[in-house]
Amino acid sequence: MCIRAGNSELESVKNLMGMSLMAVVSQALETEIDSISEEARLVEDLHMDRAAEAQLSALIEEVFDGLQVDLHNTPTVAALLDQVVMREFQGLPL
Repeated sequence: MCIRAGNSELESVKNLMGMSLMAVVSQALETEIDSISEEARLVEDLHMDRAAEAQLSALIEEVFDGLQVDLHNTPTVAALLDQVVMREFQGLPL
């Protein structure tokens, strides 16, 4: 069985990773997953404080095999998704 969630392999993987990331953001920021959009700003819209930032960072590291992200320079959920996807595929031919 093959799941296709985009027009290319990278787009499909990005979309599937996005679903996982939305669940992680929802859990860390104690927000309903349906209320999170890619345009949402982590601090201003989703009210991420230092404790939630630490929780989000830890969950990303746990779910995405030790991946560490720079949340200080990541204003939106979309920017976070780009950072996660690009770091996961760093060094691979795309």
